[in-house]
Amino acid sequence: MANSKSAETADIFPELDVDQLEVNVIESLCLNCGNNGTTRLLLTRIPFYKELVISSFDCPHCHFKNNQLDPAIEIKPQGVRMSLKIENKEDLDRYVITTDYTSIQVLDLDFEIPPMSQRSQVTTVEGILTKTITNLSEQKKVIDLTHPELASKMEVVINGLIGIKNLTKPIPMMVFEDATGNIFVSNPVAPLVDPRMQTEMFTRDSAQDEMIGLAAENNAESIIKPLGTFNESSVNNTCDEIVQFSNPCPNCQSICETNMKVTDIPYFKQVVIMATTCEECGYRTNEVKPGGGVEKQGIKITVEVSSPEDLNRDILKSETCCLSIPQLDFEAGALSLSGRFTTIEGLITSLYEQLKDTATAFYSGDSQSEGVVAKTKIFLEKLNNIKTCKMPVDIILTDPAGNSYVQSLTPPDLDPKLKITRFDRTDEQNEELGLNDMKVDSYE
Repeated sequence: MANSKSAETADIFPELDVDQLEVNVIESLCLNCGNNGTTRLLLTRIPFYKELVISSFDCPHCHFKNNQLDPAIEIKPQGVRMSLKIENKEDLDRYVITTDYTSIQVLDLDFEIPPMSQRSQVTTVEGILTKTITNLSEQKKVIDLTHPELASKMEVVINGLIGIKNLTKPIPMMVFEDATGNIFVSNPVAPLVDPRMQTEMFTRDSAQDEMIGLAAENNAESIIKPLGTFNESSVNNTCDEIVQFSNPCPNCQSICETNMKVTDIPYFKQVVIMATTCEECGYRTNEVKPGGGVEKQGIKITVEVSSPEDLNRDILKSETCCLSIPQLDFEAGALSLSGRFTTIEGLITSLYEQLKDTATAFYSGDSQSEGVVAKTKIFLEKLNNIKTCKMPVDIILTDPAGNSYVQSLTPPDLDPKLKITRFDRTDEQNEELGLNDMKVDSYE
């Protein structure tokens, strides 16, 4: 009996195969009528984005239907804000992925769709405008007689949205903001820099943490308790040994081991290297954290890469550092490659593998245009040319926290291929680093 139940469970819950894109069908309860309906699950990957679970429910008894989209990833450390200028039909055709916590603003009309007002969806910019126009028009019919002043204001917004959809309104700005950091708006010129869209990260406030379930409401007492006190000798001892501790796996939540080592980088500072391996699901990750705090100024490092010696330079890219290659018209945000301590060749290899793995899932599909596929292949070929020194480039690291580093080949003399510039942070950069709300004077 136990074996039959086990076999039945295995048939109901087969493993999802990302590469084959197989639809998994399971029998599930209909919450509308109480009978059993059918749920279809698809685990898929969006190019230049991440994994998603798309579910569709259909009840043959009461004909109730429901579609839902959920990110198959964890909540990001920061929220994301994407500002898009709509200039042509190509911008209206951009596909958009939203979560339950996404807000959409049209600045020209002073109009906002607040978070938690709609479900996650995969759509286009034009689809969002069309759905909003339809919903507002239906609501306007109801309040025309009872609230004529409000109805007239809604008419202005509806006409404005129609103008944006028909491209008759001069270059409107739409802002997509998501506290979980999981929103996505496609880039029609990927992997090149998007000329009409600006992406920025922001630190969530307490209300946003409560909204997405990261903090308990009205929780006056911190759930994090100090485990003891530190002394100087115990801190110094960590430089001579590998520290191991247990923590939940980010992928399957099983308990796994993380190894941590403090090491010194010559002519720079101490860094903390952490590596995690899960024996249950095989998840592996490594990360580098600066050993010190945020520097007084940001740092911009430009290194010329044209020889094998340049590729072998050690490089520390912190998690707050942006990477750009002007010759390829390429920029990568601070969180795209996370923090890592490697060589320039290793960094380019990681960039190559990340772009290839993300784009390959849709090479044989029909959801991506041939232009993007061709551009991606050309870009990957150029990355290979950099690794073989066939294409000299400049790699620029811009770190507002000042915690990134590129090895000099002529210490302590100046390296002719290495240029280091320090700069004062802007208010926006201080806000992203969480420095504006930090109290450092007369602290009690």
